[in-house]
Amino acid sequence: MRTTILLSSILLAPLTFAACTGNVIDGGLTPDAGPGSDDPTACVQARSYTNLGGMPLEADREVLEAGADRLRIKPFAVLAAEYQTALALTAVDTSAFAATFGKPPARWYAEANASSNTIYAAFALAYKACTLQTTGNPVYAVAPDATSAPTQCRDYARRAWHREATDEEVAACVTFAVAQTPATDAPAKRWAYTCAAVLSATDFLTF
Repeated sequence: MRTTILLSSILLAPLTFAACTGNVIDGGLTPDAGPGSDDPTACVQARSYTNLGGMPLEADREVLEAGADRLRIKPFAVLAAEYQTALALTAVDTSAFAATFGKPPARWYAEANASSNTIYAAFALAYKACTLQTTGNPVYAVAPDATSAPTQCRDYARRAWHREATDEEVAACVTFAVAQTPATDAPAKRWAYTCAAVLSATDFLTF
């Protein structure tokens, strides 16, 4: 399920890192040919290593465009702080979800991967955190409606996604808050469901 890598504490030799020629312009890397060039960014491999068969270790390395490694799942270790920041809470206990999110052993690193279990757990954890924010808060004392839901949906998205939600995203959030949360539930609970829907979206769970 996950590739686990032991972080070595011994530096065997000074390494010179590979560098990409080009500049970050308009959100992307452009080669030295100048801004606006359609040529791919050129990365210079500073040092090559061979395996026991004499083949370069980087021979089968996939060539990716700059920025292609985005949308990686956030590791479990940062989730508590992420919920605290997004919801302005002093503490969020995520320990019960450690196994589901694949918390690695001490001094090991595991690349987080999404599965049906983690997606379900992400909503459950978000709902738990959102409940801490909505319970007893007068802002959420009245059930979501067509007037209040757009404002709250945009606010949740702004804090969780660090960007403005599109009109389509807001419309989906409003529909969920007004029409798909149980009308018999307390207003604070319905808002918590709405909040959890935003905080279990890709824009919050990845970086």
